Amino acid sequence: MLDDVYGTQQYLDLVGRFEVREENARLLEMAISNSNNNLGTSSGRLLLSLGGSDMVWKEIRGNDAMRSQAVLQALSKVGNTASVDILQNTALGEGYSDETRRYAANRIGKSGEGERRVLQILKAGKVPPALIPDVVASVSGAWRESVRTEAKSYLPKAEVAAEVAKGVPAMEQLNALKADLAKGKAVYGIYCAVCHKMDKEGYEFGPKLSEIGSKYGMDGLLKAIVSPSDGISFGYEGWIIKLKDGSELAGIIASKTESDIEVRMPGGMVQKVKTSAVKSMEQMKVSMMPAGLHGGMSTQDMADLLGYLEAKKKM
Repeated sequence: MLDDVYGTQQYLDLVGRFEVREENARLLEMAISNSNNNLGTSSGRLLLSLGGSDMVWKEIRGNDAMRSQAVLQALSKVGNTASVDILQNTALGEGYSDETRRYAANRIGKSGEGERRVLQILKAGKVPPALIPDVVASVSGAWRESVRTEAKSYLPKAEVAAEVAKGVPAMEQLNALKADLAKGKAVYGIYCAVCHKMDKEGYEFGPKLSEIGSKYGMDGLLKAIVSPSDGISFGYEGWIIKLKDGSELAGIIASKTESDIEVRMPGGMVQKVKTSAVKSMEQMKVSMMPAGLHGGMSTQDMADLLGYLEAKKKM
């Protein structure tokens, strides 16, 4: 029966329901081969819950860098104490290559528990100076601006000063620049596509932007990017879901029944959790779209992006 459904969510449901520890090796392979999607995250979570941490550590300490990184990637969004411990111990421990340590450091803060841990280890001075930028970068996509701001305060003073100095460009500055729509599309791909679908490109998480230029002008688009919490679209409210195993999910409720909840996350991933596994649910008061995205763009980048978005009008 398990062979027939291996590699699917149904397989994970069956293994989890009957706690089939004999499947741990296959769970590991499933986590590695699906490290960039929800199946990889779910496989990693189940593997740890079934006592497979020794297998995980053996893979991380192995000689195959690609498999080691795939395991770390799969665990990065599991978000329970066990998974974050592994990421932290790999990043801050000894006996790993610099590449592996940086890879782990760059993924510690990819979950709710991970964000808390990032601030904890930075405050405690446990992060070597060379790894601080990577650990801080791991929370760059955190929906809570307070997390991103506090983490950035641990960067070298020159980098902090640069962050503070970079303000929101004025519309006069933007209007004075000629927008390059092709470059604007590229900027969209870097900053927006992970959460928004435009025509056939990008991922479904936030509202679709295929006709966004019919809804907002340049100033409205700029405000939506800089201050996303000022106008959260109906149906795109974020939720924090804490599970009984100590993990935490942050996302949009895609569907909910008496037995299951489907949570949509950035990147278009949908994670299915049992309502019986939920400890608490809390609606976020701010948008899941991070404020401050403009901080990584030049004024020309912003002009190009706004020009590209404004041109997307209803035909």
